[in-house]
Amino acid sequence: MPMPVARALTRRDAVLLLLGASIMHIFSLFFPQEITPQEILIDAAREVYPPDPPEPVYITQTTTLVTTTTLNAQPTAGPISPAPIDLSLEIPETEIISWAPGFTLFKNLYMSNGTFFVVSNTPSADFPEVRMMTSNPMEAKASEENIRMREPTRYHMDFLTPVGAARLWGADVRQGRSHRILSVDGNTILVNEPTQFLRHYYHLVAELFFGVQAFWHGAFTTPSDDPDREYSLGPHPAPPPIHRIIFARSNADGWRDSPGFNAYFMRAAFPATTIEVEEDWEDRVTITSTRDRAWHFPMLLLTDRSASFRGEICGSQTQRIAAEAFEAMHRKDQLVGIRVGGWWEPIRSAVLRFAGAPVELPNNSEQVVHSSDVAEGDPRLPMPAKVVITYVSRQSAGNRKLTEESHQDLVESLNKLVERRSEWELQIVEAEKLTKDEQLRIMARTTVLLGVHGNGLTHLVMMPPTRISTVIEIFYPGGFAHDYQWTTRALGMKHFAVWNDTYRTEGVGEGKPRVDYPEGFQKDYIPAHGPSISQLIEDRVDGRL
Repeated sequence: MPMPVARALTRRDAVLLLLGASIMHIFSLFFPQEITPQEILIDAAREVYPPDPPEPVYITQTTTLVTTTTLNAQPTAGPISPAPIDLSLEIPETEIISWAPGFTLFKNLYMSNGTFFVVSNTPSADFPEVRMMTSNPMEAKASEENIRMREPTRYHMDFLTPVGAARLWGADVRQGRSHRILSVDGNTILVNEPTQFLRHYYHLVAELFFGVQAFWHGAFTTPSDDPDREYSLGPHPAPPPIHRIIFARSNADGWRDSPGFNAYFMRAAFPATTIEVEEDWEDRVTITSTRDRAWHFPMLLLTDRSASFRGEICGSQTQRIAAEAFEAMHRKDQLVGIRVGGWWEPIRSAVLRFAGAPVELPNNSEQVVHSSDVAEGDPRLPMPAKVVITYVSRQSAGNRKLTEESHQDLVESLNKLVERRSEWELQIVEAEKLTKDEQLRIMARTTVLLGVHGNGLTHLVMMPPTRISTVIEIFYPGGFAHDYQWTTRALGMKHFAVWNDTYRTEGVGEGKPRVDYPEGFQKDYIPAHGPSISQLIEDRVDGRL
């Protein structure tokens, strides 16, 4: 049988063969045969992570994990930045940057269900007593029961180890899960006190935020014993910005005073700062009420009035919470311009600029030392371009005012003084009849501030620092309070307490009086001897006091 003869390959067949081969080649490129690799066993302990909440996750720390850098490598673009806390392999421990009774600057503080948590492996060694940092934030009363009830419990502040924090709030970030920790970015001031004192201009501005500024500015200032820095008004290196202020125990009305100066001050001094109040804080508490999640504050200054009063300086000497913050930074040589309020100057300047007052730092480069200067440090300060006496009258107030005869006698004596010293100026003001801008513009020019113990004297924090800057405070005979005396001294100015025709001041004679509130302290029949007060002003300006 004859063999079959193969058919000749036509051009059409060649094209079809070439096309088929090309298709098979392309298919093999995109769909390669899957080959199961040989399993590599690593002789190491393995961590088993249970599911996410509701059951808490316990993350163990072990040294048997593979640490080869080529494993789990992630591509990067640009500089490597710290991971967000909810994706951090370790929950950052809490540190204290600086502390004074009632003023604690924390790094990495946590809050869950209303409790502040300090995360640390060494709480007893690195942290003060809790009662010196925080309290049960209830209204303060002068009774043993109330004092006892304001002591903090574990509900108010507690300690956790990093492992304990991970057990409560952690998750396996290696598997793409995030910790149940919400970070409040930026720098926070948290005020842990009720409205009892916040609604008062003096207590909010010249006590609470006076202390906040001293502490915040000082905490970020390099220590120095350079005597020239004691007289410097700036400019100084600025501390970190304050991003938010939380009045955790006060509603929106609770930190505002009736005349409206608190809100004015806060917006002028901290124009870019967010203010949160009790309702906002309760939102944060509610969100973490199951205690399986927490808020994280990278930087938080916790202020607590009751804790400050447990300190020796506030509790036994001044009764001013700002004194604890001020003295803590003073002892460390971290308060710049200690003799002229240089650390306070940024606040003062900001508020006065907001009020439309000219702000010029005095120049002491050409000052001449007078032989009559007796107060230590005074010759280093500048004399004012013009002596301006401001008498803040309380005669329209309901309490704590002079007898009408004393008021008239004082006004007559002051007018005679400026007639005789024609280069001087007298301003007699009733604050309630002036706008806030007008009041502050007056204080920006004041050399000697005079008035009965009262809220109007709070404006002393806006006076310019000069060699003879002075506050003269009239009390009912025998009465005395530290409010304006301590604040005046903290700004490097001189304070005189006047009882009718007698004065008392620190460092002279019997010194400053002891605190006392005798019958008549709050009344409207306070005596004052005009000629004696006028002579006191003249002696002070002429350098005899």
